[in-house]
Amino acid sequence: MAPVADSVTPSLQRNWASMLGLTLGTIGVIVYALAIYRLGAYMPSVRNDAIPSWLLIVAGTALSIVGVRRAFAYPRRYDGRLVASTALGTNLIFAALLAWVLYAMAELPATRGPVVGAPAPGFTLQDHNGDKVRLADFRGSPLLLVFYRGHW
Repeated sequence: MAPVADSVTPSLQRNWASMLGLTLGTIGVIVYALAIYRLGAYMPSVRNDAIPSWLLIVAGTALSIVGVRRAFAYPRRYDGRLVASTALGTNLIFAALLAWVLYAMAELPATRGPVVGAPAPGFTLQDHNGDKVRLADFRGSPLLLVFYRGHW
């Protein structure tokens, strides 16, 4: 009986493309997660475009396809097919999840805003001292409203 290392090594040698593809796809997802965590607030283009992540995931998927083609090129050998197919499936799931996060999840439904020139609806807010201030208190005089969205 052959040692375990001898029986595993040829399978891994045939599946190097699949394993490298899976590694690239995983790195693509990690790069995107780190980019939105560290740079998302300061550089929205990194968060919204995700070009480096797309390049890594597409390269990983292409290598996984090469691995699947190699694994299925041997008609009687089944040992590498599961690894190659799993790597390709995982990369396709990564691509689908990234596309969903970028293009479907973040999309907001269209809403109608107020008509330009129409009077603002009445509201009451607290000022920096905690006193309540009504919009109606300033009717007839110039007013500039500044809203800070805060820091995230």
